[in-house]
Amino acid sequence: MKRLWVFCLIWMLALPAAHSQTSAEEQLEAAGLVDVEKLDAPLFFDIRYATPNNFTKQKIYDSPRCYLHKDAAQALLKAVELAAQEKEPFTFCLWDCYRPLSAQKKLWKAVPNPSYVAPPAKGSRHNRGMSVDLTPCDFEGNPLPMPTGFDSFTRQAHMDFYDLPKDVLSRRETLKKIMTRAGFTYTRTEWWHFDKTGWKTNHPVLDIALPR
Repeated sequence: MKRLWVFCLIWMLALPAAHSQTSAEEQLEAAGLVDVEKLDAPLFFDIRYATPNNFTKQKIYDSPRCYLHKDAAQALLKAVELAAQEKEPFTFCLWDCYRPLSAQKKLWKAVPNPSYVAPPAKGSRHNRGMSVDLTPCDFEGNPLPMPTGFDSFTRQAHMDFYDLPKDVLSRRETLKKIMTRAGFTYTRTEWWHFDKTGWKTNHPVLDIALPR
């Protein structure tokens, strides 16, 4: 009888956490966001802000989940399709997707430079679920050579930097071509960052926590 009582107590204590997770997922879904890992696509995930492996050297997210607005998710699927049609086919590893505004504030505190981090008062396109940070990779998830790593605040990360090996330049141009054809625009200072066109229309800044 005592064991049964203890089991019931543990179960009741766990209920709020389960409810919170469901609530976050429902809020994201209501805002038009989808769980990218559930899409039928050969994508890989290395959500850097859910680990200390980022420029802040600390965890920014509580969980390594990747959500995008359904418009951006559909465009990403188109990009996957186009990448698979290349002479040397590849896919993508995703570094960052939807970002809660609370996380944006942490990033801005670390690097208050609007060339690299959107001011929280303005809001990032990531906060709208309309941006994705990614890198080309093979079909086993191994990243292919690119100009820099993620969040490299250097000249080498710029789209108009050309002092790079020919294969890297070619792959960067292929990435830009594919993402543009799929419905994204690119950012001059970050070769890995792409915004879904139409991000200004009916896509408010969100501060919904990522589900655990």
